[in-house]
Amino acid sequence: MDAKRFRRYLNRDNGCVHCGETEAVAPHHRRNRGMGGSKSRDVPSNIIVLCSRLNGELESDSSKAEQARARGWKLGPGDNPKRVPIWHMVEGAYFWLDDDYGRSLIDKGD
Repeated sequence: MDAKRFRRYLNRDNGCVHCGETEAVAPHHRRNRGMGGSKSRDVPSNIIVLCSRLNGELESDSSKAEQARARGWKLGPGDNPKRVPIWHMVEGAYFWLDDDYGRSLIDKGD
């Protein structure tokens, strides 16, 4: 991923959606790209910013992966990223992500 595109994710998410880290961060595909690395999943609604530590833990710790699924950070094969909101722990709110590098706050009544 090029630096310009990654900067857009950082600006949208304000750093790691888990802890707010802005330096040691990585793009995380909510719905895995699969063995072939499908480019169709390289869309803004499917990518969030996570700190490098948590990004690695999601692949090695099943309890962390389960927490990530509950927060919309990790999706199943049939899930549509535009229809599953993410929980932004730092901001204490749920957001819908779109494919224009934007996000929309979900009102408590939604």
